[in-house]
Amino acid sequence: MKRPFWKRLRSTYLIDSTYLKIRRDEIELPDGTVLPDYYIREARGFAIVIARTATGRFLAIEQYRYASDDVGLEFVAGSLEGAEDPLHCARRELREETGYEAPDWRLLGEFRPDPVRSTSTAHLFFADGAFRAGEPALEPTEQIEATELTIEELLAAVRERRMHAGPSLAAFAIGMAHGIF
Repeated sequence: MKRPFWKRLRSTYLIDSTYLKIRRDEIELPDGTVLPDYYIREARGFAIVIARTATGRFLAIEQYRYASDDVGLEFVAGSLEGAEDPLHCARRELREETGYEAPDWRLLGEFRPDPVRSTSTAHLFFADGAFRAGEPALEPTEQIEATELTIEELLAAVRERRMHAGPSLAAFAIGMAHGIF
């Protein structure tokens, strides 16, 4: 397909904070149509981790999410800080959210969770041989409980919609394609 580039005529930041940047763009489409209000969320991206213990169980976290006002099962994930390397972010988040570390790490791929309205890229890592190295170091906004699941329990969580966050479901599918599960 020939790339139908859109032309940005102007941008205005509506929110420009450390954790959230939202801009309103005026866009001209290839056919000349002008869209005056196209909103984009700029994001540094994040790392997401599928971690497997030495006993073959998978780490997941139960976490409360304010925007959806519910609790779901997810893989460990967190935002890149500044120019942080995605692998460093993945290792840091695994330790902070679960207290686990792992000796073996592999990048499984990258994906765009919302390419329509966001610049964010997710960097998916597989951490093998995960072990409990200490206590989690949660942020005040995090209400998280780490759990180890068998593959059967993880599959049930997906089927029963207890794992329903888009990035975790995408990570699960990519993990399946790589033969992790």
